[in-house]
Amino acid sequence: MKKLLFITCCLALIATISAALAQNFISVQTSSVHVDSNSDDMRNSSTFSQQSNYSSGYQTSSVSLSATDLRQPHILRISTSGSQLSGDVLLNGKVVKQLSSSQVEINLSPLLSAGEHIVKISGRYAPASSGVSVELSGPGISSSQQTSGNGLLNYTLNLSVR
Repeated sequence: MKKLLFITCCLALIATISAALAQNFISVQTSSVHVDSNSDDMRNSSTFSQQSNYSSGYQTSSVSLSATDLRQPHILRISTSGSQLSGDVLLNGKVVKQLSSSQVEINLSPLLSAGEHIVKISGRYAPASSGVSVELSGPGISSSQQTSGNGLLNYTLNLSVR
C-alpha cells in the first residue's frame, strides 16, 4: 500500500512539474474582427485570418481596405497592460515607429496606397505575464489581436488596399 501511495505521489509531482513547465512555453492568444458594412457593394469589407505558433507568440492577420477610405484615419494601436513595451513597427520593411512606451498609436492612412503592404510588429513586453493588444480601426473595420504569456510580440498584418 505504501508503494502504491509513493508511486501515486511521484506521478502527481511529475504531472504538476510538467504542467508548470508547459505553462512557461505557452502564450495565450485571442483575436476578433468586427466589420461594419452598410452598403451592398464590398467597399467597406475586410477579410481576416490568423496563424499562431504558441511557443513564439507569432500572429498573422490579413485585412482588405478600400483605397477611397484612406482619406480617413486608419489607426494602429499597440498597448500593453504591463509596464514596458519595446520594439519596432515596420511597414514594407522600413521602420515607421519605435515602441518605447506602454501605448503607441500610428495613423497608417498617409503611409498606404493601393496595393499590398506588410506591417510587422516585433518587440518585448514586461512583465511577461502581462498582455499586449494590437488593434487596427478605421472606416468600417475594427480588428484586434491579443497575446500574453511569454514577453515576446511578433505580429504581421497583411494589408490589401484596393
